[in-house]
Amino acid sequence: MTLQFAVLGSGSRGNSALVYQNGGTGLLIDIGLGPRVLDQRLASVRSDWSRISAVVLTHTHGDHIDPATLQVMVRRAIVLYCHEAHRESLEIDQGFQDLDRLGLVRHYDGQPFLAPSGFRVEPIPLRHDGPTFGFRIESVARRRTRAIGVGYLADCGSWSESMADSLADVDVLGVEFNHDVAMQKASGRSPALIARNLGDWGHLSNRQAAELVRSILKRSSRDRVGHLVLLHLSEQCNRPELAIHEAREVVQDTGRRILIHAARQTPAHPNLIVRPHRTVNQANPATAGRPRGSARLRASAAATATLPGLKLELP
Repeated sequence: MTLQFAVLGSGSRGNSALVYQNGGTGLLIDIGLGPRVLDQRLASVRSDWSRISAVVLTHTHGDHIDPATLQVMVRRAIVLYCHEAHRESLEIDQGFQDLDRLGLVRHYDGQPFLAPSGFRVEPIPLRHDGPTFGFRIESVARRRTRAIGVGYLADCGSWSESMADSLADVDVLGVEFNHDVAMQKASGRSPALIARNLGDWGHLSNRQAAELVRSILKRSSRDRVGHLVLLHLSEQCNRPELAIHEAREVVQDTGRRILIHAARQTPAHPNLIVRPHRTVNQANPATAGRPRGSARLRASAAATATLPGLKLELP
């Protein structure tokens, strides 16, 4: 079984990501894109709504949930997972009311839950203005293979050690690299907006995000975290090369060999196909720690960076 992780859009003009396990159904993280754009982005990664059984919502800001796309979910009877604290903001929307009336709204709290697709989803509380969550999403483990893990953390003003603990040992790690501090300060934005973005409840800078990645890598086994995806880059206050530089320095400092991808607002990127690692044969301890599958590819890839237009599929 393989797992597909595709960022369909990332930034202040709309956010959504696909997590899909081959042979089953998938879920979307956020639906901040309108129906037509979302249809196009799904098609660009060889997917469509028929493969989606649920949406998990990080928070209720307008770049993460689109009212018209909620209506698509109503027509297709797709389940929405949100936190109880999101209800007050969502209840004014007709699409949410219709989903709720049909029994298609589920609430998560601080405990892991199973989505209809079979994914295990663990919510991670984040520091942002308004109730906001990241997720650790794990596929269904098959015989002799371990589950594939995806970590997703965006819209977060500061991080904690508990966040790093929650994201250790995933295979694909998505972290917000929102802004370069100097560019943010020189952006010409209002002082209040700059202070908000730089504050503990705003957005992670490139340097803050890189240090979070360092903390996660220190907690992770050498054969995990094969992909690092840089999320929610500001189009006005960041550049992909600046974010990649900060990420690459941390990866190299830790001696890891990880593929680094800078997600953008458009097009959908990256689109990753990840194969599971086989579990260690307990009867043959000599095989423990030996690179297998995608780990062999990472051993030759080092801290390689990718930008939109490139697609990686692990053999």
